[in-house]
Amino acid sequence: MTIIGSVTESGPLEPDVLGGPRMWFLVLSRQRAARIRPNVPHIVISITDPGTREAALADSPLRMGVLRLQFWDASEHDNYADVPSEEHAAAIVDFVRRHLSDADLIVTQCEAGISRSSGVAAALSRWLNGHDEEFFQRYIPNRLIYRLIRRALGDDAVMLPRL
Repeated sequence: MTIIGSVTESGPLEPDVLGGPRMWFLVLSRQRAARIRPNVPHIVISITDPGTREAALADSPLRMGVLRLQFWDASEHDNYADVPSEEHAAAIVDFVRRHLSDADLIVTQCEAGISRSSGVAAALSRWLNGHDEEFFQRYIPNRLIYRLIRRALGDDAVMLPRL
């Protein structure tokens, strides 16, 4: 099955489609989310910095839903507003549960496509596919949103890979 359809950019197509077998994941930056059009039914979890405009998403008739959130790429040690929260994690879990039967792919997007989006994808892959290692090997997942999503799913014994 081909996951990625048309791409309106020059140069090679390099996004990593990870996960499976139950659910596939595509981790994207703001810029790539505007250009990459999956050709399978999918949902999008779009995370932007607080106070910025919504990320543009490539038009797709196969997009089944979009969840838009704003929070900083922060850890539990950061002492400022708008860090990942239990409410964000609950919204993500509820959104995915609502669309689970509609989608073959979950697109997670944040500003750089490195930390927040991969942290969300890793936690959801652990839940839906039973593994998350590839996200920790290829990206730098935000450990706070990862833990919060795992906790929202009822898994308080979260073991994270070593850095």
